Amino acid sequence: MSRHASGTIIKGVGGAYTVLAENEIYTCTARGIFRNKKIVPLVGDRVEIEITEQEKKIATLHTIKPRENELRRPPAANIGQVIITMATTQPDFNAGLLDRFLLLAEYENIPVLICINKTDLSETTFDVYKEAGYPLVYTCALSENGLDALREKMSGKVNLFAGPSGAGKSSLISALTGLSLETGEISRKLKRGKHTTRHTELIALGEPADGYCFDTPGFTSLDLEHIQKNELAPLFREFRPFLYECKFNNCMHIRETDCAVREQVGKAISKERYESYVKLTSLQFQPKPVRN
Repeated sequence: MSRHASGTIIKGVGGAYTVLAENEIYTCTARGIFRNKKIVPLVGDRVEIEITEQEKKIATLHTIKPRENELRRPPAANIGQVIITMATTQPDFNAGLLDRFLLLAEYENIPVLICINKTDLSETTFDVYKEAGYPLVYTCALSENGLDALREKMSGKVNLFAGPSGAGKSSLISALTGLSLETGEISRKLKRGKHTTRHTELIALGEPADGYCFDTPGFTSLDLEHIQKNELAPLFREFRPFLYECKFNNCMHIRETDCAVREQVGKAISKERYESYVKLTSLQFQPKPVRN
C-alpha cells in the first residue's frame, strides 16, 4: 500500500530523481502531469512523494511545493546563498563572467558570496566588488587556506556553488565535506577547466544544522537573454541609490544628459563595473539574426 511523505530533491539525472525524505533516500520518477504542464523538477525542490515500494525505496514525485527562488543555470531551487567561485589562474580570472553570475543572482534576489579560489592575484583586484557591497572570501582548496572562513559563512544555509569550469568548486566541496568528488585538470589548449561535475547535486555539510551545498556543473559562458535591457541597471547594486535621480525616467545611463549614474563613475561607482554595464547593454542585448 502506497503512502505519501515530504522530502527534498537532492539529485536529478535523466528523468530520475533522488529524494531525501524521512531520513531515507528514494529513487523517484515524475508524474506525467509535470511533463504535460512543462514543469521541470529541480534539485532543491521541496516535494511530496508517493512511496510505492518501501523496501526498494521507490516512489513517484507527486507534488512540487512553491519555490522561494530558482536559477536557470545552474538549475536549482530554494537557494539560501549563491557562492560564486572564481579562480585567479587556470582558468584566468574573468571579471565579465563574474558580473554575469552576479546579475543572475540579483535577478532572482538571492544573497551572494564571492569566493576567490587559487588565490594568486592581489586582493585589491577585487576591491570593486567590496565597494559594490558584496562579501568576499579568499580560499585555496589545496592548502585549505580560508576554508574556516568559508565554512562559517555557509553555516546553516542552503548554499549553491556556481562558477566556471576549473575554478575549484568540487575541490572546495570535497575539502569542506570530506567527500571525494570528481575533479579535473585544466585544458592545456584552451587554458580553462574541463567539466567534471555533470549534474547538480545537493550535499550535506555535516549535521543538518551545518547547512547544505549544491555542487553544480561549470561552464564558460552565460546567457542573459531572459533579462530585459531596461532591467539591467538595477541589478548593479552600486547603481541603485542613483537610478531615480536621473533627469529622464527611461535613462539607460549611457549617453543621456543629467544622468546621476554616470556622474558617480569613478566615485561611488567604479569605472570597471560601469564599463561592464555598458558592454553588456551594447553587446549582449543585440537582436539575434533570424535563421531561415
